[in-house]
Amino acid sequence: LFTNITFHISEGDKIALIARNGTGKSTLLKILAGKDTVDEGTLWVHKDVTVALFEQDPKFDEEGSVLDNIFHYRHPVAEAMRNYEKILAAESKDPAELSAALAKIDELGAWDFEAKVHQILAKLNINFLEQKVKTLSGGQRKRVALAQVLIDIGFEHKHVLLIMDEPTNHLD
Repeated sequence: LFTNITFHISEGDKIALIARNGTGKSTLLKILAGKDTVDEGTLWVHKDVTVALFEQDPKFDEEGSVLDNIFHYRHPVAEAMRNYEKILAAESKDPAELSAALAKIDELGAWDFEAKVHQILAKLNINFLEQKVKTLSGGQRKRVALAQVLIDIGFEHKHVLLIMDEPTNHLD
């Protein structure tokens, strides 16, 4: 798709790839994100940079809740936040469970992260955390996928290259 392509991205750069469908834009983005490999040549990303890809067609656990899909990875902070958010979203809250969840967040020092999660969810208007993903509209699915990416890069990553493949498709 590309021959002799070379480019450099500096901190703060905002770049758009514009071309007709089928010309290899998504393939190039997947290569940059490490989800696909080059046929020849070299891809180099600085060791301090985390690459995050917001895919055009995100993959979900369709039977899982929005909350389960947002916190889909195994990380102590993510698991503590998933548990805390689940308790908050429940109709009847068990005070002992809530207290234990709060203690775990304290122990992990995760309150800054919790504030970031709530800010992301609020800005994306995601307040349907217990809803199954299979019941979501296209726009809701896209917002959940964006929340996944933004929350994921919130874990200890200082330098992030955020790649967005057609981010406005299906957004409400």
